[in-house]
Amino acid sequence: MTFRTRAMRAWTLLVLAGGGILAGMASLPAQADPGATWGAIASRQGAYGFSYNQPSRGDAERAALAQCNFVAGRSGQCEVRAYFDRSCAALATGNFGEWGAGVAPTVSAAIKTAIGTCESYLPTEPCKVTVKVCSQG
Repeated sequence: MTFRTRAMRAWTLLVLAGGGILAGMASLPAQADPGATWGAIASRQGAYGFSYNQPSRGDAERAALAQCNFVAGRSGQCEVRAYFDRSCAALATGNFGEWGAGVAPTVSAAIKTAIGTCESYLPTEPCKVTVKVCSQG
């Protein structure tokens, strides 16, 4: 057996073993990031809800939706507008239902993005910040 043949066999075994390791890893349950502090903003016209410092994105979205639906007085009317981890988010709304959301490392940057997005829909009055929130991190 030549050196090249031995090297090819060794490479093939290494690739197969690595693929088995990776396949085994793919079936492991996802680990939560212990440093994650998720938040979310949900809204519908006339109502909003928010959450922060939640352990997962799903928890943050559920909490924001529950708060928004409670304020709206009916379930299923609100939608998640933004979600974030260890950062800030803001929601701006216009006078005819326009909205814009922003996610950024700082609250001022999130507000700027939210207002800019909302005003890109050309409301007849300037968009206003409805809610701003940050999670730890």
